[in-house]
Amino acid sequence: MSHGSSKTVITAIAGNFIVTIAKFIGFSLSGSSALLAEAVHSLADTSNQALLYLGLRRSLRQADTDHHFGYGQEQYFWNLVSAVTIFFIGCVYTVMHAVDQVQHGHDPQLSLVAFAILGVAFLVEGYSFFVALMEFTRQRKEAGKTFKAYFVETRDPTTLAVLIEDSVAMLGLVLALVGMGMSMWLGSGIFDGIAAICIGLLMGFLAVFLAMVNRKYLLNRSDDHLTEIATRVWANDKRVQGVHRLNSIVLSPTESVLMVELELREEAMFADMSAQEVERAVLFMRKLNSARQDLEDNVMREAPSAKHIFVEFTLPKHVE
Repeated sequence: MSHGSSKTVITAIAGNFIVTIAKFIGFSLSGSSALLAEAVHSLADTSNQALLYLGLRRSLRQADTDHHFGYGQEQYFWNLVSAVTIFFIGCVYTVMHAVDQVQHGHDPQLSLVAFAILGVAFLVEGYSFFVALMEFTRQRKEAGKTFKAYFVETRDPTTLAVLIEDSVAMLGLVLALVGMGMSMWLGSGIFDGIAAICIGLLMGFLAVFLAMVNRKYLLNRSDDHLTEIATRVWANDKRVQGVHRLNSIVLSPTESVLMVELELREEAMFADMSAQEVERAVLFMRKLNSARQDLEDNVMREAPSAKHIFVEFTLPKHVE
């Protein structure tokens, strides 16, 4: 587990748990729909980040007979589950409650306590955001990319999720402050309700964004960066004539699989061999290729679902 990602998530969980309790207390004292929306928002974030941590922990399990490439994609799965949680708990419930409050003309009993809670929440969320931003910046510098490029291309959904959630959380606090302030100033609860609806919709947007980020890595997404490097390296290798059937799959934020067929350049491989040795070597390579094709075809006949088979030969032990 990345120490930075783990620290980021734990900080977010602790901060959101404290803020959730404070916001629910504020709602019980004021009846503000905007404060309830923020309380539900923080509750959804706390649940979400607990799921992120669960994904981090489970992704560390070693490969076994059921999962030959390990459990790295657990991170993407649990991040997707957390996005669904945010959508239904944060967006749907919040918007439905706020609409009901607006329709019934509910007026909250606002006081300075409610605004003080928003202030404390902003400080806590701000600290969590700062920790996530520092970790994201560290990863970006290691990757040697710009902020914009790494934001789009990062394979660490956990740090990105916390960074975005904390950004949205602070924006939600600003909306709550404006809505509650307008309601207190004008004596109308409608602004408080509108702010709650906006916060709910904001969480819906967040949930969809996080779902799309993790979805792509659960669909055997190729590692374009790895593919680009492999293509460039082998294209500059004098022993390689051509690169065929190059495939890659992202397994986790730190692991990928690369599968390739290379066509070797004869003059480079056989430069120090006699004509007879070259003839025998070419014959042997043709036999290897024929054996590989037969081995693949035999499996495909028995298992039509095996659409992609990559066979790698090793030398017999007595000739190594």
